[in-house]
Amino acid sequence: MKNLLLSISLLLGINSALNAQCSVQVNDSLLSNYDYVLNAVNPTGTAPFTYNWTVTNGVGMPIQVTYNMGGDSLTIDAFTLQNSYGCIIYQLCMTDANGCTTCTGDTSISQIPYPCPSAFTSSIVGPNQVSIDHMFAMPMPQFMILNQFLTWTDGNGQTQTMPFTGPTVIDYTPGPSNNSNKFFCCVMTTTMNGGCISCDSIQYTNSGLGLETFGNNGLSLSPNPASSVVKIEGSSPIETVLLYNAQGQKITVNYVLNGNTAQLNIAELPKGIYTVEVTNASGTFKDRLIRE
Repeated sequence: MKNLLLSISLLLGINSALNAQCSVQVNDSLLSNYDYVLNAVNPTGTAPFTYNWTVTNGVGMPIQVTYNMGGDSLTIDAFTLQNSYGCIIYQLCMTDANGCTTCTGDTSISQIPYPCPSAFTSSIVGPNQVSIDHMFAMPMPQFMILNQFLTWTDGNGQTQTMPFTGPTVIDYTPGPSNNSNKFFCCVMTTTMNGGCISCDSIQYTNSGLGLETFGNNGLSLSPNPASSVVKIEGSSPIETVLLYNAQGQKITVNYVLNGNTAQLNIAELPKGIYTVEVTNASGTFKDRLIRE
């Protein structure tokens, strides 16, 4: 009888452990100084509790946080939150004294001042052609951008608008309404927690550029756009090949010369707009290359 009672007692104890439950919730608050606080609240289970937080920005990169003594609360300072565009992804896993673990998480987007994702850089890549690219200290999570557009007015007075999702080349049309070598360009962005506009007067032609395209000088560049190997062919032996990025900086790239042809391997280069400079017996010529 004692053995039977002991067995029943053990069985009831096991069932009680199996049915034990724990839970936790997270409250968040944005302070007046734009610090962001996450608090673990309403824990259930058997104390004491341990807390394990995972916190990243909107593109999945870990960010710096400050924990309180018990680990059930953390603070993200305003500078970090603003450079994350107000987007925080968090997960909290809590374990109680009996080993019960529960996890909860969410994505939070706060209404705060942040660096304008419309900021851009520009560079001349061809006759009346300008490359426009983003200028980010930290890229904004793509899911936060509702729309983004480039807009400018050609020299004939016609306003142009096009989607802006990355490196883009504008073919500017000169005309009588603009007698300078610059034009006014804007990038407009609407996001889940705001929006902004960035404008600049950018140069579209430079008499000192000395840019003569391949097509006018018996040279060809293919494929273009390209993602790996690019072939250059000419009517005379190619002497040198140089490559520049959209900021005009010389880029190191592997290439092979073989008489009238050259092959460039651009597989390791980031996507963007580049300028290829080729020298042969006829002179030095440049053309645009898009790394896709």
